[in-house]
Amino acid sequence: MLIAVCEDQKNDRQLLLEYLNTELERLRICAEILSYESGEALLAAAQKLSFQIYFLDIFMVKTNGVDTARALRARGTEAAIVFVTSSRDYFAEGFEVGAVHYLVKPYKKTDVRTAMERCIKQMGKAERYIEIVVNREKRRILLSELIWAESNDKVCWLHLKSEDVRSYIHLDELQQLLSDPRFLRCHRSFLINMDLVNRVDKNFFYTIDDAEIPMRQAERTRMRENYESYLFEKMRRRD
Repeated sequence: MLIAVCEDQKNDRQLLLEYLNTELERLRICAEILSYESGEALLAAAQKLSFQIYFLDIFMVKTNGVDTARALRARGTEAAIVFVTSSRDYFAEGFEVGAVHYLVKPYKKTDVRTAMERCIKQMGKAERYIEIVVNREKRRILLSELIWAESNDKVCWLHLKSEDVRSYIHLDELQQLLSDPRFLRCHRSFLINMDLVNRVDKNFFYTIDDAEIPMRQAERTRMRENYESYLFEKMRRRD
């Protein structure tokens, strides 16, 4: 995820960056934040970069935040826009460009939290991650990269799109860390990412890496129903 902060006041810009980094860590979202001091600089960067979220100060010299947002929308961006302002006089303009939130100065950390949560809700699934120990070092694993996991005693193998990694973590603990509806504990020893399943039959899930993942024998019907319900809800959200 790429986030742009456009704020011409240095102290305000640094405070917002601090709060945003705190929230990204809390939400376990992988993102890069780039900051700009003017609307002109941001618009130039946005011609080459694809931002998913914009934090725009309204009162800037030359191109203000509202005009910057209008220019971005004119280019066809559907990114989430949050206005940062010391006045409530521009709420109508925010509605015009589809702003998801206003941060009114002086704002608190909890205000930035609300703004980020609204942005993520609009965007859908963001690039969340978990941190586990691999080869005695902490490592971030993107949820979108994890296809399936299996446990063998105290060892857990995580099968990613690019590689397989081993961690001394119990599958119960991994499931708690993931805490995401796309993951299904289909068996005592297996967990799958339902977004990365190719097909399913009476006994197995077949993942995009051609793995054959068994279902709990006594709960096969319920496992298939859970999978079908997830797909239905996923399609409903797209409509």
